[in-house]
Amino acid sequence: MSRLPSKKDVVVIGDLSFINGFKLAGIKRFFEIPEGEDVSELKKRLGELLTKLYEDPSVGLILVQYRFRDLIADKLQKMGREPLLVFVPSSKEAPKIDVRDYYLRMIKSYLGVSIEV
Repeated sequence: MSRLPSKKDVVVIGDLSFINGFKLAGIKRFFEIPEGEDVSELKKRLGELLTKLYEDPSVGLILVQYRFRDLIADKLQKMGREPLLVFVPSSKEAPKIDVRDYYLRMIKSYLGVSIEV
């Protein structure tokens, strides 16, 4: 008998302008990171938050604003593969990076194959 995957929560982490779009899409769990917070305090806070989210069995996907990627990179080395964590560029960040290449690399790292559209 096949078992269907259980429905899990999506959690969004980012500044207010970043999470507002996800709120409009119906996401109910989010953590706002205010602008101008001290970097060392922010790194500690994000690390603690990720630890709690990875221990929560109801969380299936964590969407983190792209600008926090470098602050939590070392923490991710210690985390498991579930829940899935995806860094999403905000509207301010997207023009500064090659978004198409970024997502192609991300898909390849998750699936192990390269997909081009």
